[in-house]
Amino acid sequence: MDNAALFLFVGRFLFMGIEWIASAARHNIPQADTLYAITHAAGSTQIEGHAGETTIVYVGHPHAQTERYIEVIAAHRKPRSMVIFHAMEL
Repeated sequence: MDNAALFLFVGRFLFMGIEWIASAARHNIPQADTLYAITHAAGSTQIEGHAGETTIVYVGHPHAQTERYIEVIAAHRKPRSMVIFHAMEL
């Protein structure tokens, strides 16, 4: 990802409303680790979700000082909101 694309991605993320559903806390992954995994994802893919939403699975490290991976699933809603409903260690 070049610097311009990274700037646009981070800018969109910073001005996005983020909501955590209770199920996202079920596996005791801290919110900061969840956000780190999304913004530094090793991979992501769109999956089928609810109508009007874009549901994406992210896989990434929960922070820079680990080799562990976590999985985060979030529904992106227009215009700029994201609902995180799943986070667990892989």
